[in-house]
Amino acid sequence: FAAYVPFYPDCATTFIGDTDVDKPIRIFGGTPDDYNPIARCKTYAERLKAAGRDVVITEYPNAQHAFDSPTMPTTPILSEKSQSVRHCTIREEQGGVLISVTSGQPFTYKDACVEYGPHLGHDPEATRQAKEAVTAFVRSVFKLN
Repeated sequence: FAAYVPFYPDCATTFIGDTDVDKPIRIFGGTPDDYNPIARCKTYAERLKAAGRDVVITEYPNAQHAFDSPTMPTTPILSEKSQSVRHCTIREEQGGVLISVTSGQPFTYKDACVEYGPHLGHDPEATRQAKEAVTAFVRSVFKLN
């Protein structure tokens, strides 16, 4: 990989060695995203920066989860059956086991912190801006004119 460009990532899990990256990271997400809140990624970004890593978060004030999907309506919809770990804190332990920090037990989607019903929606302006930002970033990474 030359770089990492996650859109609305799940930042609820702390992985062993997740700051051991040697490529730049650009994270894109929306302020109102209640599926994978961008606020959770800010904590991860601070850990990355403290480790001397190149990370930038771009936050869009009106963008829901899946904001770049033109198949979504522009008015946010409730995704009743979708599960979100937005209020979970998960940590990887030795052997790759994911632990719920609250219970100290292996994480499952039956944990009390897992919630249903996040919102999804397309944001044409955030999509346009993100496309421009990613294009410029990729051009800089690959040193294209």
